[in-house]
Amino acid sequence: MKSKLISSLFVVLTLVVGIMAFAPSAFADESVTMTKGASGGQACVTANNCFDPSNVQVAPGDTVTWTNSDTASHTVTSGNPNDNTTGTVFDSGLIKAGSTFAFKFANAGTYNYFCQVHPWMTGIVTVAAGVAQNQNGIPLGGPYTASNSTTGNNNAVPEFGPVASLVLVIAIVSVVAVTAKTRGFLKL
Repeated sequence: MKSKLISSLFVVLTLVVGIMAFAPSAFADESVTMTKGASGGQACVTANNCFDPSNVQVAPGDTVTWTNSDTASHTVTSGNPNDNTTGTVFDSGLIKAGSTFAFKFANAGTYNYFCQVHPWMTGIVTVAAGVAQNQNGIPLGGPYTASNSTTGNNNAVPEFGPVASLVLVIAIVSVVAVTAKTRGFLKL
């Protein structure tokens, strides 16, 4: 009887450790949407929602995933339309409608980006650890300087938020505990 209990607890512990080790890399830390109609004109500039949200703050090592909800193809290219640093940090290439682009920001800094096809579409990613934000989520303090980072990829990454792995662990532990109790493995 004790060996079944110990085996059950070992399985649960293994599941918890495995999920906690691998789940964080499977979830996006922040997501940005290229809004529908952003390619049609500069109306999204007035509404400040060509990229929604247009200003994102993440910590070093976090990933930002852009999703194209528009009907036209877009790019996510670091820099500004009128400078000579265009695409030096990251460049998605064309992102077709319904597709995504994810980039992991390894270094602290402020990263401007835009769509090369529709240069009025601009956004900012601020990468800083522990920077205070105002009520709109815009970081206070700075300035930060951009530095080179790893190359992005076109892998789709679902976003469930930072608590998803914890919820998943609780659900699995609950299922295992209920199953063990109903089968007589545990005497709770």
